[in-house]
Amino acid sequence: MATIRPFNPILPNPLYADQLVFAKPQAESVSGDFNRAGDLKPLKTLLERPARLRPETPEGQASAYCEIKETLCRLLANETLLREKTKHIYVYEITQRAQRQTGIWAITDLADYAAGNIKLHELTFGDSVRRMKNYRENTGLEGSPILLTYATDETINSIIAAAKAAEPEAAWSNEHGTHRIWKVPAHMEDRLVRAFETVAVTYLADGHHRLEAAVQLMHHNPAQHYISSLYMAFDELRIQAYNRVVIPGVPIAKAQFLEQLSINFHVWESTGNEAVLPTRIHRMGMLMCNQWYSLLARPQTYVHEHKTATIDAEILQRYVLSAIFGINDPRSDQRLKCAGGEKALEEITAIVREYPDAIAFTLCPLALVELTGAADAGNILPPKSTWIDPKIPYGLLLYQHD
Repeated sequence: MATIRPFNPILPNPLYADQLVFAKPQAESVSGDFNRAGDLKPLKTLLERPARLRPETPEGQASAYCEIKETLCRLLANETLLREKTKHIYVYEITQRAQRQTGIWAITDLADYAAGNIKLHELTFGDSVRRMKNYRENTGLEGSPILLTYATDETINSIIAAAKAAEPEAAWSNEHGTHRIWKVPAHMEDRLVRAFETVAVTYLADGHHRLEAAVQLMHHNPAQHYISSLYMAFDELRIQAYNRVVIPGVPIAKAQFLEQLSINFHVWESTGNEAVLPTRIHRMGMLMCNQWYSLLARPQTYVHEHKTATIDAEILQRYVLSAIFGINDPRSDQRLKCAGGEKALEEITAIVREYPDAIAFTLCPLALVELTGAADAGNILPPKSTWIDPKIPYGLLLYQHD
C-alpha cells in the first residue's frame, strides 16, 4: 500500500515566481543561476547553496544553516514566499517539448519503505546521502519531491481528471516548459487516499539519495517520518540514458585496451565518426581519442547461470569499469563521471575536451520493465543507472517538517 497525506506547502508568491523558481533540469541547477534579471536569486540558490559553499566544519555548517533559516524567515515575512494555511493533496502537470506528464503530489509515510512497499533499483553515493541528511535535519526543508511510480489505476486517473477540470491554482512557464498545480477537491481526498492504499507496491523512480537520507534521519528523529512525493503512473514516465565517462589516472594504451574490450564485446568504428547513442539493449557507444566506436556485448556477458548482469549498466560496470579500470566502487571512485538527460552529449564533449585521455561510454535507456524487474528481484543497480523525467524544479512546493 501507499500511505499518502495532505500537506501545507510553502510556495512562491506569483509576483516573484519567475525569479524564484529555477525551472531547468535538476542537474543544471545545482549551482544556481546568477545571470537572471531582477533582485531575487532562485530559491535553490537562496535556501540550499550556502550549505554547499561553507566549509564542512561544525562552525561552517552552523553558519550556513543559520543563514538559510534567516533567509526563509525573511522571505515569508515579506510575503515573497507564502505558506498555505490548510493541508491539501495536489495534482501536478509538467509540459515540455509537447510532452505532458501528470501526477499526484503529497507526502508519504516513510513506514511504507520499512514495510517493503517502496522498491528501489539503484545504489546511492554515501557522501550525497550524508549531505542531504544534514540539510534535512538542520532546515526541515524539502525543495523537490521524490518521484514514485505505480501501475496505472482508474480511480486515481478519474480523480486527477476531475481536479484538472478546474482552473489551476498556480502556473509557471518559461522557455523550458510549463508547470501547473491543482488542489484535489476536499471531498475527493479521502477517496484518493484509499485508492493509493490499494496500490500494492510503488517503485522509486528518482530520489534514492533523498529517500535514504530521510530514512536515516527518521531513525534518530521519529517525528520526521514523512517525505514530499510525486506519484506518476508507469505510462507517465520518460526514461533517458545515463552514460559514463572514465578519467583514467594514466593514459590508456589504445590498442591494448581495444584488445581487452574484444574479449566481451564486438567492437567497430562508427561510420563517419558519428556519435553512437544506442537504442537497443546490449549495444553501447564509446568515445576514445576523438573516435566513436560501437560496442555489442557478447552473449557470455548477459547469458549465464545467475543472470546477475543482464542490464547494460551492470554489464559495463562488471566487464569494463571494474575488470579493466579497477573501478570497483562506482559510488566513491573519483575517476568515474556520469552524464544523463537531454544534454548528456554536451556534457560528455565538455569532459573529454577538459580531459583528453577520458573515455566515454553511452548506454541504451533502461526500459521501465527492466527497472521494475530489477526492483522486484532485489537487484540493486549501479548508481546513476537511470535518468528519469520529469525533474521537478526546486521550490515549486516546498515542504517543511513540523
